[in-house]
Amino acid sequence: MFEVLILSLLLTFSYKFVEIGIKSSKILQNYSIYFWAVIIMIVVPFYKDNYIFSLPANIMRVMPIFLVIVFANYLLSRFSGYNPVGKFNIINFIIVYPIIEELIFRGLILPSLNQNLNSGVFLEVMYMPVTVPVIISALLFAISHLQYYGLSLISIRYMVFAFFGGIVFGAITDLTESILLSCILHIEFNALAVYFANKSRLR
Repeated sequence: MFEVLILSLLLTFSYKFVEIGIKSSKILQNYSIYFWAVIIMIVVPFYKDNYIFSLPANIMRVMPIFLVIVFANYLLSRFSGYNPVGKFNIINFIIVYPIIEELIFRGLILPSLNQNLNSGVFLEVMYMPVTVPVIISALLFAISHLQYYGLSLISIRYMVFAFFGGIVFGAITDLTESILLSCILHIEFNALAVYFANKSRLR
């Protein structure tokens, strides 16, 4: 159990470890996210039981919930405060970060916690069971945002959004035993956050 928590923490701050590892080169630092992605893909085969390559189960049961979350993302993303600037950062924010984060937090950490912790239902969100592993993985997901932004009022705001998003993404991942829907929802949220940030900038 202790080993699983240590591995989960290492994965949580893996981006920062990569950044520190290549800090001597400014050129490499610009592409640290891609080095991070490669390292995570190397780690994936070592986690035998993961949700990464599975197609979603319970799809008919989940679809109404999924559509509600799609709509909720539309309503909430305008208040996120995210505002990446430049095409490179926007593409990474919309596509690369969501995919890597879903691989880590819902693909690797969540099923690993499920195997090593009591997975009794703590509460239900939109008929989806929220377990202790879902809450822990959501908390780690929220904390992980400190490695990108440092501690500030805006990063606390990001962490609150990430925590509640992590609970919903984790619950839907547990229910489907796949990260496919959580990836789509995460990408949608980030894309809408960029859309609303650009819209407010043009006013």
